[in-house]
Amino acid sequence: MKQLIDFQGLELDSGIYPTDIDGIIEYHDLRYIVFEVKHESSPAPVGQKLALQRMVDDFTKSGKRAMAIICDHNIQANQGAVVAAKCNVREVYFGTERRWRPPHHKMKVREMVDLFLKYSSDAPKDIETIIDIHQARTIIDF
Repeated sequence: MKQLIDFQGLELDSGIYPTDIDGIIEYHDLRYIVFEVKHESSPAPVGQKLALQRMVDDFTKSGKRAMAIICDHNIQANQGAVVAAKCNVREVYFGTERRWRPPHHKMKVREMVDLFLKYSSDAPKDIETIIDIHQARTIIDF
């Protein structure tokens, strides 16, 4: 049974509240991927995006490769579970790039995760550029 968590009483500085994170992968003490899943009609609150990007920045400063993904779905609450891997990537934040941006073409979360893991294995590579090149090749191949 799912149980709601009430963060009442944890407000800081007259307006800072806890945020939840839908998922995080810590991969072999080398990489971090943080996920936030939203219904396609729900925006990501500014404070939540700021918390996600600061986490990614902190992981990056510690020498890890990191990214945050905000993805969306169109599943209604009465339609069952949302499969995160099949959600559409809405925005991505790479620790080395330090900006939120949409992917260059429609992409599922699983594809983005696979690309990140594939191309972030060698630290000197610019993972964001490599993923952009891969996306461009994918578009050209169609």
